[in-house]
Amino acid sequence: MQAPNFVQLELPGVLPKKNDTLKQIEEAMQGILDLTWKTVIPHISARSTKELMRQHGKLIAIHDGEARIKVSSTPLLLMAIHKLPDVESAFRKAFDTTVKIRLEV
Repeated sequence: MQAPNFVQLELPGVLPKKNDTLKQIEEAMQGILDLTWKTVIPHISARSTKELMRQHGKLIAIHDGEARIKVSSTPLLLMAIHKLPDVESAFRKAFDTTVKIRLEV
């Protein structure tokens, strides 16, 4: 019995274009998240919380009433946990809706 013959086609222009498109979408989504975060930060009332979040926090996702904020280290995460009510309040002030905050490193 002979092995079946097949021809493999490579389309060099197709995959990179899809990857470029995906990268553009990801960059656009991160741009929206960054703009959202820049809208929230001024609404944080406590100056120390505002500076912590501005310098070391990054909004990485927001979905279904939950925002995921990444901080740059575990010690900062431990500090930020105590400041969650201020951040949640800032989201409420900025967008008139309740958002639960989830922190991660």
